[in-house]
Amino acid sequence: MKCLLDTSALIWTLTDEDRLSRPAREMISDTSVIKTVSVVSLYEMAIKMAMKKLTIQGIKLSDLPALLYSNGVELIVLEPFETVALEKLPLKDDHRDPFDRMLICQAIFRNLTLLSSDAKIAQYREHGLSLLW
Repeated sequence: MKCLLDTSALIWTLTDEDRLSRPAREMISDTSVIKTVSVVSLYEMAIKMAMKKLTIQGIKLSDLPALLYSNGVELIVLEPFETVALEKLPLKDDHRDPFDRMLICQAIFRNLTLLSSDAKIAQYREHGLSLLW
């Protein structure tokens, strides 16, 4: 099994694991599960840090890729076929976050279980999303 941590799940894994749900913590700690993080999350974090909307105590964004790799986490890029799939992913009235939508496309097309606490993302299950929280 493979999972994709969304941006919040990544941040909480690094800073405050108590904010993760029990199933999310179990999946992250399971050595048989391949953990992935998308560069989309790094984009989101970089933008929010630049806007002073996010700080992560004790971690510089520039150190994050090496930290993830050293802990066995795979970094994945947004492939062209996933990018153009955004056009076909329905826009929901109450959920239009572009970063989430990119992560949803990646999870669907790569057959990854998305770890996300965002309840609005659950409405994408009908489009093939595997979601855990």
